[in-house]
Amino acid sequence: MSTFEDYGLTVADVQSLMSTNLHPTILLAFCHGIHTCIFFIALYFIIESTQPNRKRITLASIILFLWIANTLILSLNWELTGQTFIAHGASLETEFNFSPGVSLSLAGDVLRVLSVLVAELILIWRCWVLYGGNRKILAVPSLCVITETVSACILMVANSANFGFTGASQVNWSLVYYSMTVATNSLCTLLILLRIVRVSGIGASLKTYRGIIEILVESAAMYAIIYIALVVVYAYEFYNDSVTVMTAFSYPQVMSYSITGIAPTLIIARVMAGQSRPDDSWTRPSLPHMRSNVLSVTESLQFASAPNQSAQTTTTNSGNIDLEARGQGSDGDEGRGAPASQDAGKI
Repeated sequence: MSTFEDYGLTVADVQSLMSTNLHPTILLAFCHGIHTCIFFIALYFIIESTQPNRKRITLASIILFLWIANTLILSLNWELTGQTFIAHGASLETEFNFSPGVSLSLAGDVLRVLSVLVAELILIWRCWVLYGGNRKILAVPSLCVITETVSACILMVANSANFGFTGASQVNWSLVYYSMTVATNSLCTLLILLRIVRVSGIGASLKTYRGIIEILVESAAMYAIIYIALVVVYAYEFYNDSVTVMTAFSYPQVMSYSITGIAPTLIIARVMAGQSRPDDSWTRPSLPHMRSNVLSVTESLQFASAPNQSAQTTTTNSGNIDLEARGQGSDGDEGRGAPASQDAGKI
């Protein structure tokens, strides 16, 4: 049986490595609790929705799959933690030498890949809806998803065959997979964000809580942020020679498991609750700007016509006064003669 000294590790390094099996599992359980609450709220909105049954069943099946996959991932991590610290917890060396079976690792990898794939397909679907069914907008995200899926398959085969990535000529498929995931998430988030700002206006989107929530939920911003942090931490620890044990990477990794399910569930919950915009409204011009322009033009026309109306009224009233004065003058001429006509001439 090999010891951790054979790998050039100290006792402190092994203790840090063992903590990455325990503490992230606790964090994953906490995040899964949040996911469970959001799942049941979304399920309630789906049940109470007046949408067609086919759409409700489809969306309910999607969020149910994401929740079950996240639950199974938590169960596998919990089993791995129990095997490490209970079944093989006699000493630090037995904990270090414990390795989970291939089937356990492969099952976890498959669940994680499928969850990410479903979540990204939901993001691509939202991009398709927001851009009015324009298929050109789906080209680059779809290419990223295909590349990501291929790299995930290669990575799972490599892990099952116990291939390492220590050689300089070998490809780090983990980094390729995470990079493609970040590319897909960031691109979809950016496209959705630009569409929201174009339809609502940047001022209207940021001045109200509703606009801010729309940006955060519809664009799945937290989904992209957690994977960006994941790639940065992974690349730093993997390629930094001073880091002997990758400990910080485990925390954003387990958070990404739950957020992969939370972000699409929030989007579906918002759609089924009737809080999102109608699908046909995304293809219209910016309505708030059009309304403000129409109101400003109308108000300017009303204010511009007011002086003309007052001038016409003044002219009419003065004309009436002239006629009355002339009438009075003609009556006065019969009794008084020329002086009245001189006064009328002065007017």
